[in-house]
Amino acid sequence: MQITLQIMITEDGGSTHIEDLLELRHSGSSDEQPGLSIDDSKQLLSSAQRVIMDAQAKHYMHHHRNCPHCGKPRRIKGYQTRKYRTLFGVIPMTGTRLYRCACEQSTTKTISLVSEWLPEQSHPELRYLEVKWASLMSYGLTVERLKDILPIGHTLNAATVRNNVSLVAKRQEAELTEKPAYLEGCPRDWVQLSKPGKPMIMGFDGGYVRDCRDRKSNFEVITGKSYSEQVEAKRFGYVQTLEVNPRKRIMAQLSSQGMQANQQITFLSDGADNLRAMQLRMYPEAEHVLDWFHVTMRLTVLSQYAKGLIQSDPAVGTKLSDLLESTKWNLWHGNVEEALEKLNMSIDICDDPKLSYKNRKKLVKSLREMLTYIDNNQMMIPNYGERYRYGEPVSTAFVESTVNEVVAKRMAKKQQMQWSQQGAHDLLQTRTTVLNGELETLFHHWYPGLKKVSGTELALVA
Repeated sequence: MQITLQIMITEDGGSTHIEDLLELRHSGSSDEQPGLSIDDSKQLLSSAQRVIMDAQAKHYMHHHRNCPHCGKPRRIKGYQTRKYRTLFGVIPMTGTRLYRCACEQSTTKTISLVSEWLPEQSHPELRYLEVKWASLMSYGLTVERLKDILPIGHTLNAATVRNNVSLVAKRQEAELTEKPAYLEGCPRDWVQLSKPGKPMIMGFDGGYVRDCRDRKSNFEVITGKSYSEQVEAKRFGYVQTLEVNPRKRIMAQLSSQGMQANQQITFLSDGADNLRAMQLRMYPEAEHVLDWFHVTMRLTVLSQYAKGLIQSDPAVGTKLSDLLESTKWNLWHGNVEEALEKLNMSIDICDDPKLSYKNRKKLVKSLREMLTYIDNNQMMIPNYGERYRYGEPVSTAFVESTVNEVVAKRMAKKQQMQWSQQGAHDLLQTRTTVLNGELETLFHHWYPGLKKVSGTELALVA
């Protein structure tokens, strides 16, 4: 048995023509698998794509041959062929190059209809899938998976996918530069805004990625998450050294979540100078909280030193341990002045050359660093105990999972990849967009012709 799959194209005038797409032979043997094989389906899709796009190209060239102003036919200068990358293969598209009409006001004498019809080298659907998959797995795996199921062409490689991810990220960054870095409008008008939603919560934290320029060095990546009881969480990320204005990124994200100027928001961070300066003076109703986890982590390290000191000098070690415990208690209840006094007392008893503790200098250094840390961030230290009893956030634990989700799973864990700072920054933009479920909306904004099919898929309207 022979099965022939054909396509029928009907012109505007009513004329039709038929082309063969695929021929299948069925022998009836029990060993023969029913239906289409993967190779058969790839061939069918590739053939259909070629025939359909050829017909669409001829239709476009015919309807744009005349001058859009006077309607007179424009003279043909020549023909041009370009390769257009699609989900179903690389299709060579042939079109005409025309001389512009005298009534057209343009700096160029000719126009390429194929370039006008296809301004980019690849189909938006293909770029969408490349960016989405590459944001979730490695570039190499993305290429392999696409080639497994689609007749995408043998020329697709990891470098091409990486370049497309970079192009999409840079387009996102270009749109971000147009966003405001501060609240717009007059503060007198903010109180007249409609009733705001539940308080927003935004947390920041950092992670490290291996630098491709030096295997022994890393560079810092900042990630964050914002949410409320009524708003779904969104993530963001950027490379610290490449972000020119992080305020714009934060303002844009909060704005997309419906944040109002008169709405309460709590910023939580680890107290780093750059993060502290970034979040201040953004919202009038903002509250800034130092992450309790980072406070206790530093105190835990000091407690380990105290245990070591007890072994060499029990009296001083026990006193230091009690002072550190008192420091923690005072910080938990927001008594910053008492905590600073306890730390100063700790430094005084440890900064004694007569102590025989071998790590005394390291201990004193760590105590001074803790003192500076608390002193610099004292305006961000609330009554943690009270906040905890009322169910308010006291730590950036929810951001720790975001660091793992945004950075570690794709850029550090298992794969142990090395990154350039620009490459990591670009991937962070697309990855957070994918994790936030915004990539499809973004492509619909850029390409209005893309429409949903069955609620989830993308299709280009010809």
